[in-house]
Amino acid sequence: MTLAFACGKSKKEVEKEQAKIELEQKRLAEQQELERIHMEKIEVGKSKLRIDLTNELERLKELLDQENKKMEEIGRFQLGRSSTTKEKQLNDQSTKIRKLNDYISNLENEISLINLRETFDFQNTPEGVINYLFESAKNHDFSKLRYLCDPYGENDGDVRGICLVEMQPKEMQNKFAESFKNGRIMGEAKIENETAKIEIAFGPGSDKLETVGLVKRLDNWYLSGL
Repeated sequence: MTLAFACGKSKKEVEKEQAKIELEQKRLAEQQELERIHMEKIEVGKSKLRIDLTNELERLKELLDQENKKMEEIGRFQLGRSSTTKEKQLNDQSTKIRKLNDYISNLENEISLINLRETFDFQNTPEGVINYLFESAKNHDFSKLRYLCDPYGENDGDVRGICLVEMQPKEMQNKFAESFKNGRIMGEAKIENETAKIEIAFGPGSDKLETVGLVKRLDNWYLSGL
């Protein structure tokens, strides 16, 4: 009796496996390149934001200097001004300076957070991002909004205002909450390649319509425009 044993894989099988390995290596290399480009663009976005916020900080500090000088002027003697009027002027100016100092402090804190990046499960879909926007307004929880702007820094000014609500004065936060807490999505999201548009109803009575633009960066969706 003669026994036959297979000794290894055939040439065709080896070539097939090698082709699979090469395809996987190519896929991984392409993915790594995409991630490298993605990270580079994120750094550009951080730089843009840092420059803009730093410029705003300098503007506010100059404004604070002006308001402090006004405070000194109010404190000086003025012929014909009653003590009641002077006290009111001092109180009003003191309130203005306190609010300005608070805003400057919030802005400095925001600048310190620029390097932080977080993503969340709700960013898996455009609708998830919009619904979170409404939820944050309902709950007055603005802590995650800063991460919803396009990380490449290509969003518009209106979107940036939304993303930076947490650093804004209370009046602005309340205005945001009032505008979006009753918001709802109207119809289906229109998705084309890496961009999406969603129509929303917003405002205290949900009687205003706006189209929100979103963009997909790698696997996550971000706000891009109003």
